[in-house]
Amino acid sequence: MLSSMNDGEISISAYDTAWVALVQDVNGSSLPQFPSTLRWIANNQLPDGSWGDDEIFLACDRILNTSACVIALKSWNILPEKYEKGISFLNENMSKLESDNDEHMPIGFEVAFPSLVEIARSLNIELPYDSPVFQDIYAKRNVKLERIPRDILHKLPTTLLYSLEGMPDLDWENLLKLKCQDGSLFSPSLLPLQSCRPKT
Repeated sequence: MLSSMNDGEISISAYDTAWVALVQDVNGSSLPQFPSTLRWIANNQLPDGSWGDDEIFLACDRILNTSACVIALKSWNILPEKYEKGISFLNENMSKLESDNDEHMPIGFEVAFPSLVEIARSLNIELPYDSPVFQDIYAKRNVKLERIPRDILHKLPTTLLYSLEGMPDLDWENLLKLKCQDGSLFSPSLLPLQSCRPKT
C-alpha cells in the first residue's frame, strides 16, 4: 500500500471520511458541506457490506469504519440499500470483536467506538446494544478515561487526543493550546522530538 502512494499522500480513511460527511452546510442549507464524502462512501463499500481495508480483515477496523459510514448514510437518509448492507455486516460480525487481538485495535478504539454506538442509538440504528462485546468495550473506555482525568486532558498532551471525537463536552479553547506548530494536535510519537509543546 505504501509503495503505491506518492510523497505527501495519506491513505483514505472511511472512518474520517464519514465524520466529515456529517458536517452540515455552514450557510444553513441543511445539505452536506462536503457532498463528495458521501459519494466516496457510496463508491467504496466492500462486497460484504463493510467499509475499511479491503486487503486485510480486522474486525475492529471494519466495524469502526462501517459504523461511521452507516451513521453518515442514516444521518442524511440516503442510499438505503448501502445502509442496509452495512447494518447486516455489523450485526453479523460484531461478535468478532471478542476474538480480535487488542494489539490490532486502532488507537483510541475503546473511546471512539462507544461514541459511534451512542450516535447510532440516537438515530435508532438497529445494533446488538446488549451484546457482551459492547459491555467489554465500554469497560475498557471507562478504565482509560479514569487513568487520564479530564482536567489533565485539557492541560497536557495525552493519547486521548487521538480520539477526541469520542468525547463530548470538551473545552476546545484549552485543547487548542496543545496544537503543534503545523496546526495538528499533539502526537505522543513526537514526544522524543519535542516538536509539539503546549503553547503558553
